[in-house]
Amino acid sequence: MSSLPVSKDETPVDVETQHSVEQFLYREADLLDEFALEEWLRLLDDDILLEVPIRVARHPGSERPEFSDETNYLREDYEMIRERVGRLEKEYAWSENPRSRIRHVIGNVRVIESTETELTVANNQHVFRSYGDTADHDLLSAKRHTVLRRPDTNGDGFSIGHRTVYLDHTILNTKNLTLPLL
Repeated sequence: MSSLPVSKDETPVDVETQHSVEQFLYREADLLDEFALEEWLRLLDDDILLEVPIRVARHPGSERPEFSDETNYLREDYEMIRERVGRLEKEYAWSENPRSRIRHVIGNVRVIESTETELTVANNQHVFRSYGDTADHDLLSAKRHTVLRRPDTNGDGFSIGHRTVYLDHTILNTKNLTLPLL
């Protein structure tokens, strides 16, 4: 994880698969924008790992990795995510009182690896957040690598097995890093 994976050899997929992947990511973004976190939670696999490694400032030509192997803003499994969702749904969730207004812009969706059971997808995203009644706002930019598990014969859509969010920021200028921002 130390360096941002480069997707030189993307795996070509058929137009229908590409469309399905994009629609899944757009639907997920809508759920996060609307704070429909319980519904969003159903998109996650029980063995999910959500990682947001810290970007390391480094000099050009340095062999130091671009992202920390040891330090993360978040590194959470399903139970931790479920607990966070439960806390955010309560009225005394001070970090989201009043609730943030969030808007995701998802783009440059690419399938970088494909197997019979999984797709590894890279996409860029910008997330706008405003809160309260001030002009203050946050804008987060990131590249995400997501492992989408293909539906089995009884399934009705993809599920998220793993996600790493590579923030473009070295220093975050935000009051908190809440789940809907990722």
